[in-house]
Amino acid sequence: MKIFICALMLLCLGSCGPSTNKNNLDTPVESPSEEVKSFAEKDKDIELINTVYEKFVFAIDVDESIVPETYFTANALKKLQEDYEFDCEDGPCYAFYALRTGMQDSKPGSDEASMVYSIDSDGDDWYIVTYSDMGWPGKTRIKITDGKVDDYQRLNQ
Repeated sequence: MKIFICALMLLCLGSCGPSTNKNNLDTPVESPSEEVKSFAEKDKDIELINTVYEKFVFAIDVDESIVPETYFTANALKKLQEDYEFDCEDGPCYAFYALRTGMQDSKPGSDEASMVYSIDSDGDDWYIVTYSDMGWPGKTRIKITDGKVDDYQRLNQ
């Protein structure tokens, strides 16, 4: 009986010991298909989005010396031109307001201020911008490519 118990214990200890299966150590970890941005790159993207909102989206009058091509890709500029709803005499005309809520007047009882509250990564180079547009809450998705705004989508509140 003692031999049986000892054999059983050795069998149990052998199965509970370190694994001889090295698959976990030898198998390379698969990296995501898209390159993950570093914190510094995300910070640059967020700084760019803040600048775009300050200089173009929430600006009362866009400074003519500021070149939109510095901040927007050709794709985004084309989309902004297509979204422009008014007559354009001194082209090109861009609908920077497409990155806002779409409300034309300030919210009654608000301080009429427009400001960005937060910018959060949404993956795949997209960011969600949460803001106040003259008191109206708004959210817009913005895609950054090569350090410029490349696409945008207004989100419903």
